[in-house]
Amino acid sequence: MKSLLPLSMQAISIAIALSSFLETSASAQESTGSSTACDKDCQDLVDTGIAFERSSRAHEGVDDFYTIPNEFDPSMEPGTLLRVEEHTDITNYTVPGGLTMSRIMYTSESLNGTVVPVSAFVLWPYAPFEYEHKAGHSNSSCPSSNTNNSTKFPLVAWAHGTSGVFPPCAPSNYRSLQYNFMTAYSLALDGFVVIATDYAGLGVTTLPDGAQSHAWLAGPAGANDVTYAIDAVRKAFPANLDADGPFVAMGHSQGGGVAWSFAERQAVHPQKGYRGTISISPATRVIDEIERAMDVLGAAEDPATVPIWAPTALGLQVKVVAAVTAVYPEYNDVGMSEAAYDRWHNVLEPAGGCLVTDTLSFLGVTDQVRANWTADPLVREWQDVASSGRKAFRGPMLVIVGGEDALPVDMLEEDVEATCAVEGNEGQGLEMEVYGGMQHFPVIQASRGKWMRWVKERISTPAGHSSGGGGVCGKKTVVEGFNTEYTSHTIAPNWLVSWASPMEAYKYAL
Repeated sequence: MKSLLPLSMQAISIAIALSSFLETSASAQESTGSSTACDKDCQDLVDTGIAFERSSRAHEGVDDFYTIPNEFDPSMEPGTLLRVEEHTDITNYTVPGGLTMSRIMYTSESLNGTVVPVSAFVLWPYAPFEYEHKAGHSNSSCPSSNTNNSTKFPLVAWAHGTSGVFPPCAPSNYRSLQYNFMTAYSLALDGFVVIATDYAGLGVTTLPDGAQSHAWLAGPAGANDVTYAIDAVRKAFPANLDADGPFVAMGHSQGGGVAWSFAERQAVHPQKGYRGTISISPATRVIDEIERAMDVLGAAEDPATVPIWAPTALGLQVKVVAAVTAVYPEYNDVGMSEAAYDRWHNVLEPAGGCLVTDTLSFLGVTDQVRANWTADPLVREWQDVASSGRKAFRGPMLVIVGGEDALPVDMLEEDVEATCAVEGNEGQGLEMEVYGGMQHFPVIQASRGKWMRWVKERISTPAGHSSGGGGVCGKKTVVEGFNTEYTSHTIAPNWLVSWASPMEAYKYAL
């Protein structure tokens, strides 16, 4: 079966330009793999990706912070603090002036119940957002109310999108913390402490025997990591964060699915201070999306009419196969083609390559997966276990998606409708907003006014008055922006790179 690369400006620019780069590159890095199928051109691409990723990190490789402390024990309770770096040296980060940063390591729980160590960053505002309760509710009824003289901060728990699947891909070790002003910097500049998990398997350099590697796209696993990050950061900084202080969860892409699963977790295991969830461009039923993409591509007579989400979904297949194996080791990546298996295990994995290197290393590998791999019973079971949506959840929840997103909007609408049809969910507020013309990353900026206002309103809502959001489950709004025909519609996330030559288009990926 042929597997196409994501049809995006980023991938297209890389594919067109890098043959020229190979002829003009002035330096070569050390070889990172032992594949006989990865020729010199392939290795040069991989070396280019690795060199760029290293240059984008705050520390060489991953620093000693991510080494598991000797006192870690798998019998520990999830949410246990393992390490606190109170004042992270931000010299090599792009953290805006006035903000400061900490890093923590804590215990979480994997899908199979194994207690695992996880790292996270904490972004601190210059001053806390001053939230007031709505009229008719006394401040004295809520001990976590914030005043001008308070040192207590409201919290946003951030769940990041795909950065990679190997330890070096931890957002806490990237200079711009992966999402820069798109989310974390903006939230902190508006007075919210941002607690951002790396997810289990990213950052921490070694996992105990029997523990899973990073469970990519497994929403409930990421939801555990978010949950216990909140518990851990409250323990680490009790002078600045109330144990029951108000917080909102928020995520994008992979993290959008994690955030949705977090809202589902809150329905079963509520946390004090929970005020709601924002899920932007969430990954929900990935196997169903891949199969739908196969149908769309198979029926298309003109490639120009194919929606962007379809080839994007097919370009994820190798990583999805690896994600199934992360949860079910006995699956052993059987869905990968021989060429893809070689490229993943003998090139990408030894290099610890992240998103850039992943894209570059698979250029030219056309047969990436085996025929009918999605029909495997373990693959179907993985989707059932790992997916988000169509379950009981605790609102309020805001779901945001771009009209030209890397996932089908109608499929997300189905998930919202099916979720609201679950018994008990009719009383939970769930709102969906579609931003016309916007792609996977631009939708974050286009919707900023909405989600930032939503966060502030939820934080300012008294405890006990926001459990269901007081809204309608399934409300949908379409936003048509002003002058959208003249704005940037690139899928690439790094708009902070003001310009890169075609031969360096990969720089937009971080």
